[in-house]
Amino acid sequence: MSDRHKQEFLALNTVLLPLWAAMILFPKSNLTRRLMRMSSPLLTGMSAVYAGLLARAAIQEGLPRDPTDGDAWRHLLASPQGFLAGWTHYVVFDLFVGRWIWQTARDEGRRCRLALTFAMMAGPIGLLIFDLQRRLAPRT
Repeated sequence: MSDRHKQEFLALNTVLLPLWAAMILFPKSNLTRRLMRMSSPLLTGMSAVYAGLLARAAIQEGLPRDPTDGDAWRHLLASPQGFLAGWTHYVVFDLFVGRWIWQTARDEGRRCRLALTFAMMAGPIGLLIFDLQRRLAPRT
């Protein structure tokens, strides 16, 4: 990746990290509650960033003509532009799911640190953990 792509990657992760840190380290604090209220515009803005990155990748690499062609998608996502678009997709959706886990845990009086940690690192696994907690564990 070029230095510019590396800077974009770093910026993307740096913008979202404080929200994850607040949810995981201070899930019941007023500061976290305020940050989560402010996260909707951020997620919307990051969605626009994703659209821009995907458009940039499509212009430079071309979108697959056949949406079922895995090799064409792999080629697109292997490009620096496609990687940044894909990574943005992952982290925005992971944060959206993480915010839902945090809010649901607050509303239901549940713990969420483990699920949020996994949601931040490997989104669907965190969702799975939280779902299992909700089904199997009593409320705290």
